[in-house]
Amino acid sequence: MKDCKADILRYRLPLKQPLWLKRACLNKREGLILRLRIGDRWGYGEIAPLPGFSRESLADAEEQLQAFCRAVNDGKPLSLNSPFLTDVLRLQPIPSVLFGIESALWWLQQDHWFVPPETGPLLQGSTVDILQRLAMWQGNWPTEFKLKIGRDSMEDDCVRINQVLRALPKSVSIKLDANQQWTLAQAIRVAASIDVKRVAYIEEPTAHVAEFSQLYEQTGLRFALDETVQLPEYLLQPMRGLAAIVIKPTLVGGLARCRQLVTTGRNLGVRTVFSSSYESSIGLHILEQLSAQWTPKEQPGLDTLSAFTDSLTSEKMIAGQPVAINPAFSAIQS
Repeated sequence: MKDCKADILRYRLPLKQPLWLKRACLNKREGLILRLRIGDRWGYGEIAPLPGFSRESLADAEEQLQAFCRAVNDGKPLSLNSPFLTDVLRLQPIPSVLFGIESALWWLQQDHWFVPPETGPLLQGSTVDILQRLAMWQGNWPTEFKLKIGRDSMEDDCVRINQVLRALPKSVSIKLDANQQWTLAQAIRVAASIDVKRVAYIEEPTAHVAEFSQLYEQTGLRFALDETVQLPEYLLQPMRGLAAIVIKPTLVGGLARCRQLVTTGRNLGVRTVFSSSYESSIGLHILEQLSAQWTPKEQPGLDTLSAFTDSLTSEKMIAGQPVAINPAFSAIQS
């Protein structure tokens, strides 16, 4: 791609209420938007390391992204398939930056957008809030809900899961996300206390992937890989009880790695589900499109925009055209 220009916008989006994550509590979400322009065409990528999950900090990401932008604006050639950071800049690419750069290059090549997929709803907040939301549910029920667990005691988790299952029609399943917070013994005890036939899968039940198949063999509770596939050295292989691969591109890395996981999952006969890391509306738009193109039969886990007080973008996004970004939450960095 010749005559490409690049700049960075830094954003800060307030959250409606504190967001409790593994080893972190956020009151706002901060990140970077990469803008690429070639002639009258524009491409966008989001770089937003998630505290408590990403290995890099936002400062690390910004330093690497600035080096990329300087090289682009100095006329260094790049393409979607070029290992630009490694070969040209001699930098070891970090996941959020690689995802942002490859997304922006991918965006430049899109002539139209696919119809966004229906998003799998996320049940978050207190148990009272969740049950109230389900009691007021209108319209058709989705086939699955996602429920975060592992932050309270094991006993509280069992109560929470069973209350949610009782509030849902028998035809509706739940996907659980434990974020590696249980021991194997705790996971087995939880599985014995719930109807595992109504659980589509549990994401990362313990901190040791070797225990996941043990959990399945002893309880019948199927599992999904999430944090495990974020490790660059991890090679996906057949596993007893493996139901799905959850792909968070901000944490996994570039589009090439994401596409590899989709292909491997398909070959293994397991589901591949795109999921967000609390990105802004730009990042979520990218994830929607990747899901629509690469995993069209799956409902992605992108029900996170409701966590913000406002949106980073103020108008509909059109392929190749500049995106209207709310200046109240962003500023140009370079």
